[in-house]
Amino acid sequence: MDKRELFGWSRCIAEKLNGLQAVIEAENIMCFVSFGSEVDTHGLLKEWILQGKNVSVPRIEKFPAGESLMHAVKIKDFSDLKTKGSYGIMEPELKIDSIVAPAELDAIIVPGSAFDIQRNRMGYGGGFYDRYLMRTSGNCKKIGVCYDFQLLEQIPHEAYDIPVDLIVTEKRTV
Repeated sequence: MDKRELFGWSRCIAEKLNGLQAVIEAENIMCFVSFGSEVDTHGLLKEWILQGKNVSVPRIEKFPAGESLMHAVKIKDFSDLKTKGSYGIMEPELKIDSIVAPAELDAIIVPGSAFDIQRNRMGYGGGFYDRYLMRTSGNCKKIGVCYDFQLLEQIPHEAYDIPVDLIVTEKRTV
C-alpha cells in the first residue's frame, strides 16, 4: 500500500472522527496507538491532549499464569508512550493512579483488521478489546476506524464478539 495514500486516508478519517458528536462531547476518550499500516492515530492523540480531553491508551498487563488484561491508561503527553508492548505497540508505563475505569470512558476508538456493515469487528486474535468493551457503560460510544477496503459486507463473528456503534472510513460512516 502506498504510504502517501494511507496518510491521506488517515487524515480524512481523523477529520471525520473529530466531526462526530460523540468525539466532540467526549471528555474521557480512549484510543489505540497505531502501528504498521493501521489508520494513523498519533496526530489524533496529540490533538485531543491539546484540546484538554482526558486521553487514555491501551496497556496490556501480563500475569505470571499467562493471562493478560487490557487497561486504559491516561497519558498527558504523547511522549508518555515509552515502552513497546508485546505486539511492538508503544505503551505508557502502568501506574495504578493513571488507570481509567471502563465505566468512566465516553468514547473508545477501536482498531480492527476488518469490520462489516453490521458493525462487527475482527481484531488480531487476542480478544483484548472484546473483553474490555464488555466492561464499558452503555453510554460509551465504541467507534471503529479502518480504511474503506477493510469494511466488508459480512465477516465471521461469535456471540462473545462486541460490535461497535460506528465505523469511520475515509469514504463513509456506518
